[in-house]
Amino acid sequence: MTSSRKMKRIHMATNRRRFIAGIGAAVGAAVSVPTGGVAGAVSGRPFKVCVFSDLHFDDFWTNSDDTSFLDGIMARAEREKCDMMIQLGDFMHGVEKPRQRMFIERYNASRIPAYHVLGNHDQDQCNEEATLEAYHMRGTGYYSFDRGGFRFVVADANYFCLEPGKFVHYGKGGYARIRDRHSYSVPPEQLEWLRSVIVGSPHPCVVMAHESFERANYLPVRNASEVRRIFAEANAKKPGTVRLVMNGHNHNDNLRILDGIPYWDVNSANYQWFGKRHDKYPAEYVKRHPGSVHTLGWTRPLSGVLSLWPDGRVRIEGVEADWLFGVTAKDAGFPVCDGDGRETHPKILSADFRLFTSL
Repeated sequence: MTSSRKMKRIHMATNRRRFIAGIGAAVGAAVSVPTGGVAGAVSGRPFKVCVFSDLHFDDFWTNSDDTSFLDGIMARAEREKCDMMIQLGDFMHGVEKPRQRMFIERYNASRIPAYHVLGNHDQDQCNEEATLEAYHMRGTGYYSFDRGGFRFVVADANYFCLEPGKFVHYGKGGYARIRDRHSYSVPPEQLEWLRSVIVGSPHPCVVMAHESFERANYLPVRNASEVRRIFAEANAKKPGTVRLVMNGHNHNDNLRILDGIPYWDVNSANYQWFGKRHDKYPAEYVKRHPGSVHTLGWTRPLSGVLSLWPDGRVRIEGVEADWLFGVTAKDAGFPVCDGDGRETHPKILSADFRLFTSL
C-alpha cells in the first residue's frame, strides 16, 4: 500500500470515529451502529464475552423460578465459543438457601470462566459478606482482572450516601429500609481505586457496574460525573484506554456514545418491572409468581455476545424474544419508555463499531 493511500484510510477512519462520537455528544440519544456498518476489516480471533444481567432468581418473579433461562444463556456462551461470561448484577436475591446455592454453583462451575457484578438486590436476603463469598469476589464488590489482552474492571455503586462523607453498602434488608432506595454512589476510596487500575493500564479497559454511569434521569449513580472524569483522564493520556462501559439494573436496551466512549445499557435477561399492577397474565401463573403482576416477561433469555479485537473493533451480537403471553407494555397500560426515553422491549441490540485504534 502506498503511503498516500494509507494516510487516506487513516483519515477516513478518524473522521468516522469523530462522526459517531459526535452524534452521541450532540443529541444525548441512543446510538446503535448496524453490524458491519463502520468497523472495517480486521484480522485475528476476537476475545468473546457472554454478557447478561438481572436474572433475579426467585420464585416470586417472572421467569425466575428454575434454571432454564440461565441454562439457555450458558448454552449460548458455549455455542459461540465465548472465552468468559459475566453477569451484571441482580443475579438472585440471596445466596444461603439450598436452591440459591445450587443456582449459583451451576454458574460458578461452568466450563467457561464465569464472573459476577454485584447488584442492589443480590444481598436482599443475606449480608454483603455472604454474597461476596458466594460470588468469589474476594472481600469487596469491586475488582479487576486481565484476560485476553484486556483489563476488565468491575465497579460497585451499591452504596447509600446517608450524609456527606458517610457511605453504607446495601445489605440484608437495607434496600427496603432506606427511604431513598435509589441513592447509588461510588465512595471516595473506590474512586481512587478506579483511577489506579484504569489510568495507565497496559491494556484496553472494559468497565462494568450494575448501575449506570451515563444515565441522566432514571436511576443514575449520584456521583457518576466523578467516575466519567476518571475515564476521560485515562483516554486523554492514552486514547482507547476505556474501550467500553456497560451496566444492567434498568432492564432496558441501549447503546450511547458519550464523550467518545460507548456505554451499553444491557437489558434484563427475562423481564421488565413496573411500579403499577396489571391483570393480563393467567391467574394460575400469577399464583405461582406473585411478582408477575408488576412485570412483563420475555419468552426466552436475553444475552449478548461481546467480541473485542485488539485493534479497537467492538461487536455486540444481541438476540430478540417475544413478549410472554403476548402482553406488551402498551397492552398492560404501562409506559413504553422509561425516564430517559429508552424503550421497553424483549431484545438486546446488535452493533459493530470501532471508535479507537489499538493502544
